Order: sequence, then C-alpha cells, then structure tokens
Amino acid sequence: MNTARHWATLALALTLGGCASNPGECDATNRDASLLTKMNCDYSGGYSEQVKQKEQALTASRQENAMFRQVYDNIAAQQASTRKDLASQQQAQASLNQSLGQLLKSLKARHGNESQVQKQIAGLEQQLKASQAKTASNTPAALAAKQAELKALQKKVNQLQFSLGYE
Repeated sequence: MNTARHWATLALALTLGGCASNPGECDATNRDASLLTKMNCDYSGGYSEQVKQKEQALTASRQENAMFRQVYDNIAAQQASTRKDLASQQQAQASLNQSLGQLLKSLKARHGNESQVQKQIAGLEQQLKASQAKTASNTPAALAAKQAELKALQKKVNQLQFSLGYE
C-alpha cells in the first residue's frame, strides 16, 4: 500500500511538474535543470522546438551564404566583362544588381534590427544605385575605374559577410 501511495505521489508530482515549464523555456544546454524539468521539456516538445528553430536558422544562413557566393560570382563576371563589349557589361551589371538586391533584401528582413548591419546595407545600396546611374564606356580609364569600383564593392560585401559571421 505504501508503494502505491509513493507511485501516486510521484505521478502527481510529474503531472504538476508538466505544468511548470513552457516549451519556450526549455534550454538543452542548461546543465543545472532538474531531471523533472528535462523530462518535461522532452515530453512537451520544448527540446524538439529548439532543434527546429536552430535548423531553420541554419537553413536561412545557408541560403544567405549561397546568395553571398552568387554576388561574388557576379562581381567576378562583372570584372571579367569590363574587358569585353558593352552588351556583356550591361548583362553582367544586371545580374550583379539582381543578386545583390536579393541579398540585401534578405539581410534586411533577417538582420534589420542590428544598427551596424543596417549601416553596411545602406552603404551597399547607395553604392549599387551610384553604379547603376553611371553609363558604361569602353575607354581604358572607364574600365580601370569600373575595376576599382568593383573591388570596393567586393570589399564592402566581404566586410558585411564577416560581420554577420559567414565565411
């Protein structure tokens, strides 16, 4: 009879303990949490929710990293096209504008509340608009200026990427 009472008390404690923590309060890295809290977090789905959120963040980071690579590829194509005809320069510029625009839009949505990132994004947008306003020319001076501008753009994108923790 005493054992049955003990089990009933334990079941009641577990039931009441289940009401004590919300899935959002679960932290798998908290080594000080009690066994009851850990069991509740496991049962309530708190740990699986945490894993799901981290997987979503990882997926978003991978997509942004892919967009960074696309921007770098387009910058390289733009640099190579400065040695080619005007039509290919305009096509490479359009690709660069599109990929950089998509990246900046994604970064604004995900990191828009970080002031340092906002400043870097604004600087890149300003440089992109200035680049779009210029007309392309095939003179050696214009090509050299375009190469320097692209190197500066590449440096800014690189700084933004590292400030966000991407490699």
